[in-house]
Amino acid sequence: MIGPMKYPPHTWDDLSLGEVFHAGPRAVSRADIDTFTEVSGDRTALHTDDAYAARTPLGGLVAHGVLNLAIATGLAYEAGLFEGTVLAFRRVDVGFDRPVRPGDELSLELEVSQLDPRPRPDRGSASFSMRVRNQDGKTVLSGTWTLLLRRTASS
Repeated sequence: MIGPMKYPPHTWDDLSLGEVFHAGPRAVSRADIDTFTEVSGDRTALHTDDAYAARTPLGGLVAHGVLNLAIATGLAYEAGLFEGTVLAFRRVDVGFDRPVRPGDELSLELEVSQLDPRPRPDRGSASFSMRVRNQDGKTVLSGTWTLLLRRTASS
C-alpha cells in the first residue's frame, strides 16, 4: 500500500495529462459512520443496525457510499494537492464498487484525464479519473471528478 503523500498545491498549469497522484490511507471508523448518519439524516439500517446488517447479503454494517466519497475529497485536500487552488467541484461521476466496513483503510488515486483552459485565463477545468481502494487493493469507489482550478498563466 502507498503511504501518505504530501504534494505542493497544484494550479491548472501545473498539471499534465496522465499525471497520477496518491493520497491516504485513512481508516473508516464506526464513529465516522455514526457521525455521518447524524449529519446526513440517512439512518438506513444497513449503516446503523448491526443485527439487521448482519442478515443482509453484505453480512454486516457498511459505510454510506457518499461518506466514502467525502473521505476521498478529504484525502485529496490533506495531500495538499488542491490547497488554495480549487475554485469549485464542477462535476462528480462516481460508482460505488464495493462496500466499506468499519476498520477499512481507504487510499485515493487521481489521474489527470482532461485539461481544458476554459472558461477564462485565470481558471481552467481539469478532470481526474478517481479510484479509491481499500487496504486489500480492491476498488471501492471509482469515477471522474471535474474541478475548476486557478491558473498561474495569464493566457
